[in-house]
Amino acid sequence: MRMRFVVMVMLLPALMWEGSECRSSCRLTNISITVESEECGSCITIDTTACAGLCKTQESVYRSPIMLYYQNTCNFKEWTYETYEFKGCPARADSVFTYPVALSCECSKCNSDITDCGVLSQQTIGCNAH
Repeated sequence: MRMRFVVMVMLLPALMWEGSECRSSCRLTNISITVESEECGSCITIDTTACAGLCKTQESVYRSPIMLYYQNTCNFKEWTYETYEFKGCPARADSVFTYPVALSCECSKCNSDITDCGVLSQQTIGCNAH
């Protein structure tokens, strides 16, 4: 009985660490995008999903000048696109807004060909008053 108690006490910090890590891991999250169309005279907020969270990474103490280094970031693994069409727009106005919807996420190198690899602002931006 005493051995079980010792094992449980030894495992408790590891289980607590694992639980805290899971809460901040790379996962789907709900976000809002504010879109303004000056041509159509309207402003909307679209709710969608994106990827957010932390990814494990490790830095070497020694950096080789011939080896490339990168850190894994939380990226879209699978996604689709949805479209919103602004109502009441004048003829020939660009009334369609297409945006990505994340379906799953992964920790991987950020692909700057298809992604803005900068820091995502957490500040909510609203529409300008006209």
